[in-house]
Amino acid sequence: MYAFNRDHYLNTLEGLLAQHRRRLRRRIHFSIDGVEPRAKHSMPEADKYEVQRQLLEWLVDLRRKAFRGLLALRLTLATTERTPTHSHNIAKNLLDLFATPRPSLATQRRSLLYGDDNQVHALAVTCHHGESSPMMSAVASPLGSLLADLDLAMQSAEDRRDHHREWERSHQYETAIDEVRDMLRDEAQLRRRLGDRAFELMLRVSRQRAQEYLLGRAAVTPLDLAKMYNVSGRAFGIDFAALWERTFAFTPLRIRLSELPQVKGASRLWEEESDAKLRAFQAQFGWLVDPLLVPVALEVVIKPPPPSRQNGLHDLDNVLRKYLIPRVVNILKPVSHYAFTLDEETAKDAPNELRIAGKTFRLPSPPASTKSGMSRYEAWRLPPADEGSQGFVSVAIVADLTGHGDTFGQIDNEIEQWRESLDG
Repeated sequence: MYAFNRDHYLNTLEGLLAQHRRRLRRRIHFSIDGVEPRAKHSMPEADKYEVQRQLLEWLVDLRRKAFRGLLALRLTLATTERTPTHSHNIAKNLLDLFATPRPSLATQRRSLLYGDDNQVHALAVTCHHGESSPMMSAVASPLGSLLADLDLAMQSAEDRRDHHREWERSHQYETAIDEVRDMLRDEAQLRRRLGDRAFELMLRVSRQRAQEYLLGRAAVTPLDLAKMYNVSGRAFGIDFAALWERTFAFTPLRIRLSELPQVKGASRLWEEESDAKLRAFQAQFGWLVDPLLVPVALEVVIKPPPPSRQNGLHDLDNVLRKYLIPRVVNILKPVSHYAFTLDEETAKDAPNELRIAGKTFRLPSPPASTKSGMSRYEAWRLPPADEGSQGFVSVAIVADLTGHGDTFGQIDNEIEQWRESLDG
């Protein structure tokens, strides 16, 4: 009689798909309607109550309890105010509200989505300002489930890897960089021939294209995460993490910082280091990225120090809110939306609406107060460093024209393409 081999089944296409579907059921999707996203001190008490009330309603309907272990959280926000709260301050407020129920909430639960926001080991936040209605939505899943999906995504990506396309992207990058170099080298001659206005427009367009290619190369990819979490090598007893971390962290387009401060008084030195390295990055690539002419995202990978030297984990949202985002915005002055990438004369003539197939669509018009900022940000906390080793923080300023390019979505897209290939 044929004996069912569970391990064999789990490695078949049907088994892999069944495991993925089971992981999808462990995710919690929810949205908060009719509440303007704001920071803790500017959100009315009634709105804080409403956020928790709606979240509790979702959890009850889904028959879900709070996550007990590590998790990944993806937030998507939309604001309508003329001077909205910065997204990192909104996220801080929401992460607090998602944890402990307020006394006014009619529930016996001690926790809502999770017990404490230090359980969040992967965080992605996307915020769109100037929208017609407010919105807050979230997807939460166990970190282990996300890493299992990451492993599946990497298997799928390797099967469909297009080396010609990779070479083509590399060639486009080199061409775009050379174009800006050539224009700057021949600036005087081109100004005489084309006129100042035409030259400046051409240089602006060339810089935008080059920034998109250059800063796109700094992005954290699913492959980077797969290696640093060692999701594939673990099954074979191989550790790719240490080697890949060295390659990843010392890439010139990523800014490598020391491990997060662990003792009192170390914060100031860490902040001075981050300022110095951001300014060094600006000096090295300033001919191309100063000013920034494309919307950018901030992508951060954190390697904590060994457990013996840890003095409490830094919450991901606090690292971004207190240490990194304000410094990046102050020094590099990134633009938060493509609407701010137009020069002044072009912006005056830009339409406010677009008509397609008889329907009129309002083009995004984010408030002027949000010009300097980031379209999105994400952070990943890796397993701690081995004893005797140092942790680190790796920061990447990434071109992000759409504001929808986070790594969570890339993992899902890879798996969706794999599923479609099975159907085809």
